[in-house]
Amino acid sequence: MTKNLLLMTCASSALVLTAGASYAATAAATDNSTTNVTELVVIAEKHETSLQKVPVAVSVFTGAQRDAIGINTVADVTNFAPGFSYDPANVHAFIRGVGRQSVNVTNDQRVANYEDEFYVYSPYGLDKSSLFLSQEQIERGPQNVGGRNAEGGSIDMISVRPTDQPYAEVRATLGNFGTENIEAAASGQIAPGLDVRIAGSDKNQEDGYYTNTVPGMPTEGNRIHEWYGEAQVDWKPNDQFEFWARGFAEGWDGSGDAGSRVGFTNGDWDETSLVDGNYYVASGLFINPNYGYAADIGGNPAANAAAKAAGEIVPTSVSLYSPNVRNNPSATNSSLFADPVGTTVKINDYDNFNYAATYHAPGFDIKYTGGIQGYNYHLAYGPATNVKSFTMPFEDIPGVTPAGASALTIYPQIQQTYEEDDYWTAHDLSFQSTTDSPFQWTVGGFGYYQHYNQPYQVSDPSQPQLANPLNATGTALAAPNPLHQIFFYDYNFNVQSYGGYGQVSYKLNDQLKITGDVRYSSDDKYGGEAARYIDFNALLADSPFLGTGTPSLDITPLETCLSGNPNDCNSAAHGLGKGVTSMGVIGANGYATRDLGIKSDAVTGGAGLEWTPTSDIFTYARYDRGYASPSFNAGLILANPVTQSEDINTYQIGYKESFGKSLLVDLAAFYYDYENLQLPITIPDGSLTSAEFINVPKSLSTGVEAEVYWTPVNNLVVTLSYSYDYTSIKTKCFGSLTAGVLTPASGATCLLDTNDYAAVEPGAKPFPGQTTANRYQGINGSPLPDSPENKVAVDVAYTWHFEPGSLTLSGDYVYRGEQDGTVFNRFYDNAPGWDDVDFRALWKSPGDRYEVIGYVKNAFNTLQYTVAEAGAGLAGSATAVASPTGAQNEVNNFELNPPRTFGVEVRYKFF
Repeated sequence: MTKNLLLMTCASSALVLTAGASYAATAAATDNSTTNVTELVVIAEKHETSLQKVPVAVSVFTGAQRDAIGINTVADVTNFAPGFSYDPANVHAFIRGVGRQSVNVTNDQRVANYEDEFYVYSPYGLDKSSLFLSQEQIERGPQNVGGRNAEGGSIDMISVRPTDQPYAEVRATLGNFGTENIEAAASGQIAPGLDVRIAGSDKNQEDGYYTNTVPGMPTEGNRIHEWYGEAQVDWKPNDQFEFWARGFAEGWDGSGDAGSRVGFTNGDWDETSLVDGNYYVASGLFINPNYGYAADIGGNPAANAAAKAAGEIVPTSVSLYSPNVRNNPSATNSSLFADPVGTTVKINDYDNFNYAATYHAPGFDIKYTGGIQGYNYHLAYGPATNVKSFTMPFEDIPGVTPAGASALTIYPQIQQTYEEDDYWTAHDLSFQSTTDSPFQWTVGGFGYYQHYNQPYQVSDPSQPQLANPLNATGTALAAPNPLHQIFFYDYNFNVQSYGGYGQVSYKLNDQLKITGDVRYSSDDKYGGEAARYIDFNALLADSPFLGTGTPSLDITPLETCLSGNPNDCNSAAHGLGKGVTSMGVIGANGYATRDLGIKSDAVTGGAGLEWTPTSDIFTYARYDRGYASPSFNAGLILANPVTQSEDINTYQIGYKESFGKSLLVDLAAFYYDYENLQLPITIPDGSLTSAEFINVPKSLSTGVEAEVYWTPVNNLVVTLSYSYDYTSIKTKCFGSLTAGVLTPASGATCLLDTNDYAAVEPGAKPFPGQTTANRYQGINGSPLPDSPENKVAVDVAYTWHFEPGSLTLSGDYVYRGEQDGTVFNRFYDNAPGWDDVDFRALWKSPGDRYEVIGYVKNAFNTLQYTVAEAGAGLAGSATAVASPTGAQNEVNNFELNPPRTFGVEVRYKFF
């Protein structure tokens, strides 16, 4: 469908709001006009159109509405946009159940993001205030006309533009948690036809939402310092040519923003298992950090007894950071956590330059948009533990114990670091008709290049045995490991995407119009990957008699597919798998490396019918096909690293009606036939859990959406949005059963849940007759991840007018239903439903010289789950080991919106 929607012009006496509604309270404060609903003029499908005549479901949030209602975070946009959800930790957007499921960058965003028609990698800029963004728009459905291919929809962020009259404004905010923000902008004309604008902000939050129980560690959760500066030029030398450009620089540091702590993990720690492959990424290679609680001295007596009963070798003593913390503090208080390393997040060199040039030729426009953007992102975080160190039992046995060895001390300060070094450039050239003819057309082309490097490392700098590992057989020294890595992966990739698109429409008469569009997309992804695995538990788990002489083992050949056996992915029998472009090798430095690459293309498009029976009623019906290119499970050196492409067929109908100037109704219904969903899963691999990427042949998403804007009386405005989205995976598990062992059939979806490997927890769907320890199960009937079935938001605002100014009071209520974090639809993967109440007061002076805003968000301090995450199936708990039947100590991982926040903002306009 359309790539983006741009705000054009509206009546000067009306301030435009969401999807065509004017916020009369704000308008009245400016000119004392009556409260009404007016239409918003947008550019849709490359043509200027009234929003009420756009044949697509779209939510539009203008600066005026965001200020009056308080839509100033991504969570707020998520609440009021039907069918839309957002993962702030991973910066993933989902529309109607369609979204990027993996953090692997080779997996494309399903929802395209644009800043002023320039394609950007993520919708991070959605939280910019109305001083910077004039409009935010969420369009639902495949994007085939303009921009980059996207099967889910688009997010469009439109900047406030330079003015030809002098303008300057400053804003300051003070709030709880030590919030101190300042923003400023200035604009004006410096030469005939040449307008400029400069703006910037400095945002600080001194205190986080979550308290670390480890002494001396700072709070976390949006504790951040973030700065931003931009400059724009808008040049119109004559009636035929327009040029606009923007550049910005940005950075942040602290323990807030993307990737930071945004929630908690409930339930007990695993204190009874020496090794637990589900504790953290690659944890099966190292000792469970909380096993120190099973110590004879200073530990948890129940954990000690349970570990001994299970035949574990228990520690002799333990040292704790905080003596009073003996179990997961989040289990009883969601605002507490224990982490001796802590989380730090920073972004450097976040720079941008983008531009748009338009030439108005007789009968058509030529428009070119382009730019370049990039950043360097660094995330570091630690384990969930209060254990400083613990000592394993030691007995000096001649001929067994290495000479000079003594008791082994474990230092479980696991450090995990994740980086993204990313930049891209995008360009779009289009030709579009501008006549009044019933026949309209658009043709264009899009080009995109991206380069990124994404290393991830798990290490323990305090554990000396990691520095010089033995080879996998323990017979000789492997390559040195100076960084004390436990696990490392990296991929260095390039992406080249090209597209050509066209659309034609014909208006048969005043009531009927038909539209057809087509797009060709070509994608080329190529690069290299590297991995290394160092195991420090295999020998320790078997014997306590090696002490400080316990070696670490370089098991890279075993954990990658480069083991040298006949099933090796380099072997002549196997050959190079799909997507693999070079033989893998393990270098002298110990790292396994190889090259990957795949090219793909697709033809997509759609068709639509529009019917306008009256000037106030508009209906439409559309079919669109979307496509996502193949993705890699890069960085792990696996035998089958690539997935098939993903496709979707969508069917939509819509009804829009304006009842005079007081009521606007926008309804939509949809049915999505989803093919080959690209799904990341984990699989059991000895003591480890390994990542895998698969395709699920059939899924569906269907539902209805409503947006209503009502002005029943002057100065009272009601805004309502609702969405119902039923999603379901349709492919079943089937295959052949031999002696209790299931061999899944081709085209079946049979998965192993590493959080419930025996498939015995409530809700499991094991294929009947299996007798193996790890049992396949079906996921048919499960909802798609991060797609709540019900979501509703309502805001009521009333404005009082006084001689010295006006006061607008508003309150909103939000409800979001339960959502699943994985395709298993289990209690330990689900986030419960929740509701929210916010309040806001806006005082405006005559002439709008100054404004004062007071706000309370999450007034009743409820737990509000942004998305659901996969839970953890721990092998034990604080008092018991895993059940003999295979059930585990299942705990949830929750991502949350902020707790109660409040503050005051003051704005002053100099011109």
